[in-house]
Amino acid sequence: MSLFVVSPIVPQFYLSLNGFNLILNAFLRLVRIHNVIGASLGAFTGYVVSSMWKFNLLEIVEAIVVVALVSAGGYAINDVYDVEIDKINKPDRPIPSGSVSVGTATALSYALMGLGTVIAIFQGLYEFLVALLTSVALVIYARDLKKTGLYGNLIVASTTALSLFYGGLSYHSGFWIQRIWIPVLYTFLLTLAREIIKGVEDYRGDMAHGVRTLATTNGIARAWQIARITLLITEVTSPAPLILGFNILYGVLLIPFLYVTSRALVSQTSEEGASKARSYLKVSAFLGMVAFALGSLPIQFLI
Repeated sequence: MSLFVVSPIVPQFYLSLNGFNLILNAFLRLVRIHNVIGASLGAFTGYVVSSMWKFNLLEIVEAIVVVALVSAGGYAINDVYDVEIDKINKPDRPIPSGSVSVGTATALSYALMGLGTVIAIFQGLYEFLVALLTSVALVIYARDLKKTGLYGNLIVASTTALSLFYGGLSYHSGFWIQRIWIPVLYTFLLTLAREIIKGVEDYRGDMAHGVRTLATTNGIARAWQIARITLLITEVTSPAPLILGFNILYGVLLIPFLYVTSRALVSQTSEEGASKARSYLKVSAFLGMVAFALGSLPIQFLI
């Protein structure tokens, strides 16, 4: 007879822990946690660009939390309305794969956006209005405008740019508006190009469900052409912030930004090329935000 008895509680504990990890992973994928982190970085960037790195810890934490919650809710509600299309384009997503139910995803979405909007009340009236209107826009986009093509692309580009604007609005002092509009504009253009390219990537599923994107209504080649024009405008004008008050670090980081963005620009005119280009543009967005953030450091920090 063995002197050691393995308690059944131990394997049950590991099974429970494994089940919890699977559920947590499903919810993190549902809200696209990597994109939420990107949106939070946008809020941080907007704040430090506007304040030139003058910190109020409470202001910046509130801005990041509000943007993170609203964007997470927006990604979740997008998956709710995309479930039929995702069964074709992305069957491994949490809802079509059965990991998360439509009802649970819907409730989570509204809870996240609602909480973010409530927190924004404590920041001020303007912050509350931006958080509320952004939440409404994200729901309307997922429910109606996503299937309208360019209008939907414009909404996504606008709400993404608002992540940076919200960070600046949270500072809301001095010449903040004169500084924040620059990264907001570039974020809008870069996101607009990425969304048009995403329409090319999702071409088959969108065609099957009658979704009107530039790719499905005008063809893949035409959609790529418009996306490339938008990227070219972004690249050609990207040195302008150097004469608009941003420091040399912006110029240094502009080099890898232009390289990665150019890789997206010359990607193959196809669905496969669109998938690669969209990955490149995610890196471009990150490099751009870091460039604007570090490019806002006061000159005394660089000496």
